Amino acid sequence: RQLLLIPLLLFLLASTVAIADEPTKPHKPDELIIKFKANTPQAQKDAILADLNSTHVKHFKKIKADHKRIAGITVGNAIGRYKNHPAIEYIEPNYILTAVDIPTDPRFDELWGMYNTGQTGGTAGADIDATIAWDVFTGSQDIIVGVIDTGVDYNHPDLAGNIWTNPGEIPGNGIDDDANGYIDDVYGWDFINNDNDPMDDNGHGTHCSGTIGAAANNGIGVVGVSPNVSIMALKFLSAGGSGSSADAIDCLEYATMMGVNLTSNSWGGGGFSQAMADAIADAGANNALFVAAAGNSSSNNDVNPHYPSSYDLDNVVAVASTNHLSLIHI
Repeated sequence: RQLLLIPLLLFLLASTVAIADEPTKPHKPDELIIKFKANTPQAQKDAILADLNSTHVKHFKKIKADHKRIAGITVGNAIGRYKNHPAIEYIEPNYILTAVDIPTDPRFDELWGMYNTGQTGGTAGADIDATIAWDVFTGSQDIIVGVIDTGVDYNHPDLAGNIWTNPGEIPGNGIDDDANGYIDDVYGWDFINNDNDPMDDNGHGTHCSGTIGAAANNGIGVVGVSPNVSIMALKFLSAGGSGSSADAIDCLEYATMMGVNLTSNSWGGGGFSQAMADAIADAGANNALFVAAAGNSSSNNDVNPHYPSSYDLDNVVAVASTNHLSLIHI
């Protein structure tokens, strides 16, 4: 009788663990990011993945985690079943992330954030003193900024001169010349469509790129904070401005591999992701800053974290917003 009770108890325990609420943050309904602990036998990995009826999507080489598609079980139940399993380092949703809304501004005399004389009805001096900084340094094209966003219009006349091009790649020959795993990645990569054309089909990434590095003194549009810079185009957000944490991690791993100095990340909306934290930490270990928008909700991010800007990592720079009335104290 005791032998008969053991399988029943195991079944009841498994059933109890498997029933879990879905994550509250928006996420892909049939996708996970999972990382097994080091030295986990392959047979045990295979058994767990088979139990989740998973199919392989992507392996993240640098953080050694996997992007999987699952069937026959919800994301919440899959996490509930395996989050405390001794073979699992972490298992988490593939969160849906969205671009942080920003206004457009086509003329320098309206760029009060760089140089504020009160021209828009604000407070003179409520700016970042860009014109004073430009007297000292206007940037360098040796600095590579990976813009992780909706892509970049690399043909834009105010950006074309500052677009990064892969020195190890011969355009259009259909060969992975630099053996980095990506064919003809001349300007970067489109990770949402998995191709070598990270052209912006939304506008958000191009606007961010203009704020970073639009050319100066060319009689066109605006000027960036650093008018001399190299902008790498990394697309993971769709034309509608949304994407997944898995594709964002792909962008970050590519940027780190290619030696960027920093990345621009004007997006958010997901919950805490250990995989994302690992990718950001790896970028930091490779001397790359991760600059992230703090969000536009006017909330206290210490109380209500906003990711990715709220990751507690040394290389994260969270950038808050201000207005034309508020003096900036640094």
